[in-house]
Amino acid sequence: MLNICNFFINKVTKIILLSSLFISFSFSSTSIVNLIEKNKLYDNTYWAKLLHYKNGKSEVDSNNFFISKNGKTNLKEELLETIKSLENGTKNTLCRFPLRVKWLKEKLPSLSSKIKEYECKDLDLYLKEINAKYATLIFPTSHINSPASMYGHTFLRLSGDEKTPLLGNAVNYAAQTEETNGLIFAYKGLFGGYEGKYSILPYYKKIKEYNNLEQRDIWEYKLDLNQEEVEKIALHSYELKDSYSFYYFFLENCSYNLLWLLEIARSDLELVNNFYLKAAPLDTIKILKKYDLIKQSEYRYSKMTKMKHILRNEISNKKYIKSFIKENKKLPNSLTLKDKAAYLDLKIEYTQYLRSKNKLDKKDYLKKYLKLLKERSNISIVSDYKIKKASNPLYSHDSARFSLSYNSDKTYEISIKPVYSNIYDISYGYLDGAYIDFFDLNLKKDDNKVFIDKFKLLDISSLSKRDELFKPLSWGIEISYERFKSQEDYLKIKPSFGITYGNKDYFLYLLGQSKLYNKLGDNLFSLGSKVGFVVNKFKDIKIGLSYEYDKYYKDFENRNFEVFSTYKIDDNLSFNLKYINDNLTKQRDVSSLSLFYYF
Repeated sequence: MLNICNFFINKVTKIILLSSLFISFSFSSTSIVNLIEKNKLYDNTYWAKLLHYKNGKSEVDSNNFFISKNGKTNLKEELLETIKSLENGTKNTLCRFPLRVKWLKEKLPSLSSKIKEYECKDLDLYLKEINAKYATLIFPTSHINSPASMYGHTFLRLSGDEKTPLLGNAVNYAAQTEETNGLIFAYKGLFGGYEGKYSILPYYKKIKEYNNLEQRDIWEYKLDLNQEEVEKIALHSYELKDSYSFYYFFLENCSYNLLWLLEIARSDLELVNNFYLKAAPLDTIKILKKYDLIKQSEYRYSKMTKMKHILRNEISNKKYIKSFIKENKKLPNSLTLKDKAAYLDLKIEYTQYLRSKNKLDKKDYLKKYLKLLKERSNISIVSDYKIKKASNPLYSHDSARFSLSYNSDKTYEISIKPVYSNIYDISYGYLDGAYIDFFDLNLKKDDNKVFIDKFKLLDISSLSKRDELFKPLSWGIEISYERFKSQEDYLKIKPSFGITYGNKDYFLYLLGQSKLYNKLGDNLFSLGSKVGFVVNKFKDIKIGLSYEYDKYYKDFENRNFEVFSTYKIDDNLSFNLKYINDNLTKQRDVSSLSLFYYF
């Protein structure tokens, strides 16, 4: 009988204890929900930033970034489901979203005791390896012969020691594609045809990719963020590493998506909302200057820049460039020691360049490279090349332009383009000879009416300079709508190919070109040429002239001579003076004065 009583008492005790725990847990969960409702925590701006919310929905498109099935469009449901999964220990939320958990613990102190804890080995290893204390924005500049790279690129470097930056890690956002056709890449990039993903990899690998393989100079902008803020970037990068957003070339691109990370680092920043239609990498860097986030700029020149510097400035007798560098003939003893050293330095760099382009196999490369190093070690002259810094993009004009013009034939013009830079713009901070414009609209007013004079869908020019060692081809493509010949409206396609010579102060280009005009089956086709000369010697003044001749198959021809000068008033304001002599339908001389405003 006593045993039965003890058994009954133990059962009742367990039931009471379990009931008490259930009631306590339910009460505590209810109190957390009540606190959330009372403070409307789901409307907190930082919670919205953690989920990349803009205009009522998240800009992250993959489902694995959300705990709730409606998390992309419902902040409240996502928050409640996140808390529920933490309490139940489901969906790996504790390890998968460490910054969300950290923030929720700060806002809901009682939550910590309710979370079902477990080990997060991958997260712990990641934080140990990345050791994030300092953040730097990295800007590989434009790549002149690649339309997809003419805007440049940005990514972040997180490091534990500023003295050893190459040991840091790069946080990068990019379209996931192996597409090599520039036109297909541009089309899909414009309309969200690629998934964009964040990745985290060693910084030295990105240096190899941009500095050595693509031969792009790099600007490093050290950010004024404390260690706690940098750690937030590291945690949020971990949250994003397996997710994707659809990549859009103009807005939701590499640079725009990095701004989310910086807003996460410092909650009072409002960076993303500065961009609605387009986010050129250059503009996203400048917005950081506006918020005093950049504390120092560093320039890292590419191997191409170093080779061109040696070629132009360090070798006095350039007679043996081809025979020594490309044909592997010996240098004559008559050369000065300084020239011999420069020749060898140049060939060492060039041999590494060939290897990076897979034009030398590893065995052949090592043999030639070690032989060159041995030869160079026999010359006591120390190479100390003073390679001049490129102009800092931070102080260039913005990428969009509005212009107002008055012409000597008593007409007025207004034009606007969202991006980027053309031959009339001051080149400071931009890659000289690389011009790309999208959707450039030009309106004209005469005595009678206002009309669309020209609308450029796309206009790309790559005027890459040739020298004794490198022989790139210059090219261009223009697709536009314009008024042509008796003021009729035509679709125009204009490809061009040629060569360019020059240096940082000036360049001369010679192009063969064709123009195809079409209007409802009325076709005009021409073959012609264009020669131009541009002077960039002065920081605030640009001068250019050009002459083009086109022979049309309908037995008429066109000659056009143009000279222009652009004067910079400040970073985002310039005057442009232009004179055009044209004989398309009749001899025409027109001068124009334009005001360029960049934004």
